[in-house]
Amino acid sequence: MRVLVLSDNVQQYIRIKKLFQERDRKELKIDYKHSPIRSSIWEHEDFNGKNLVINVKRDWRELLLNYDLIISMHCMQLFPKELVEGVRCINIHPGYNPVNRGWYPQVFAIIHDTIIGATIHEMDEKLDHGPIIAHETVPKYLYDTSIDIYNRVLSKEIELFEKYFDSIIDNTYITNSFENQGKVYLKRDFIDLCELELDEKVTYREVINRLRALTHGDYKNAYFFDEEGRKVYVSVNLELDE
Repeated sequence: MRVLVLSDNVQQYIRIKKLFQERDRKELKIDYKHSPIRSSIWEHEDFNGKNLVINVKRDWRELLLNYDLIISMHCMQLFPKELVEGVRCINIHPGYNPVNRGWYPQVFAIIHDTIIGATIHEMDEKLDHGPIIAHETVPKYLYDTSIDIYNRVLSKEIELFEKYFDSIIDNTYITNSFENQGKVYLKRDFIDLCELELDEKVTYREVINRLRALTHGDYKNAYFFDEEGRKVYVSVNLELDE
C-alpha cells in the first residue's frame, strides 16, 4: 500500500513521521512531500535541496496512478475534485469541523467565542469539508493567545491520528456527516481583522479578544497607522496570576 503524506508544517511532519515509524506497518510504502508554496519545511534536512514538491492541481493524474491513500496535514493546497474522487484523501485539520473550517480556526474561535479542536475527515472538493472520521475539542481560556490554542490543537491532531491510525490505514472507520455546514473563514477574513481602527467603539473584552487572537508568537499581525501613516504593530502579553 502506497501512502503519500503532504505537509507544509515542520512540527507536524516530524510528529507524523515518528508515528508511522513507531507503528511499523511493513506493508506501507510512505512518501513525504510538500507544497510548492514556500514554508519552513523547505529548510528541513529531509527536504532541503531535494525535489519533493507536489502541486496537486497539476500532478493529480500522477498521484492517482501512484498512491492508495493521501494524507494532508497542514498542506496549503486545495485538492481538485478529480483527485479526491479518484483516491481516498484524508485531511487532518486544526479546527473543529463543521464549526471552524478554513484559515486560522483558533483566531476565529477566540473572536466569536466558539469551540475549537482538531478534525480528521475524508476530503471532498470543498475547503475543510467532507465526512468526519473523528473530531475532539481542546480547552480555551481567556488568557490564551492564538499560539497557545494552536499548540494545543496540534497535539490533539496527533492524538487523534494515533487513536484512529489503523482504521484510517485499513479504511475501517465509520464517518459522520453534519447538515450544518459551519462557517468557512478565508485568508482575507484574517487580513481584515489585522487592521485596527483607532476610533472604533468597542468594549475592553472585544479589544482583548481581538489582540490575543492576533498574537501568535513573533508574527506581526495586528496593526494601526500613526499620524504619519506608518504602520505600528500591536501584540498582547497575558499572564495568569497563580
